[in-house]
Amino acid sequence: MKSNIFAKSFITGLAALGFSGSLLASGFEFNLSDDSVYGKYTSTDELPVQFGAGYLYHEGGRNLFNLDLHAQNTSSFQGQRVHTGIGFKTIGYKEHGVDGLGVGLGGFGEMELSQVPGLSLSASGHYAPSILTFSDTDNFTWLEAAANYQVMPNADVQVGYRYVEAGFDHTKDRSVESTGFLGFRFHF
Repeated sequence: MKSNIFAKSFITGLAALGFSGSLLASGFEFNLSDDSVYGKYTSTDELPVQFGAGYLYHEGGRNLFNLDLHAQNTSSFQGQRVHTGIGFKTIGYKEHGVDGLGVGLGGFGEMELSQVPGLSLSASGHYAPSILTFSDTDNFTWLEAAANYQVMPNADVQVGYRYVEAGFDHTKDRSVESTGFLGFRFHF
């Protein structure tokens, strides 16, 4: 029960932060699958550094949170606007007495497709090896890909896939989250 209250409070807090983001020029992402919900706040893409915070709740009491820090750049590739970043994703995990923390190295990219106005493709990937994981975990992998369609100047709908895997002490790696999702993004 406590994790449900924590999950709802955290998601509500991220939403409030996202909606107050008009002062900070930022973004808020929210997506759902059949058995999980994810909310994420990111700072502006107009600065050389991007900060982010997210929370994923999976039915049954699985909780993941992430804090992101990336160097970022926006450029053009063959006439397409491309937004990329490299850096860190700190991933925390808690489920039924098992917990872990990892600092993943990786990056993200998003390309706007000029052939289809409003459509962009995005992907990210981060890996935390055993030297950068703590508590009950040996490693973390977080992969995500999405197609985003701009439905108004400051909002996108998105459909995507997320895969999170964790290796635990004395057991083999297992999928923590492997699901398609549907959601939206706000840009402030």
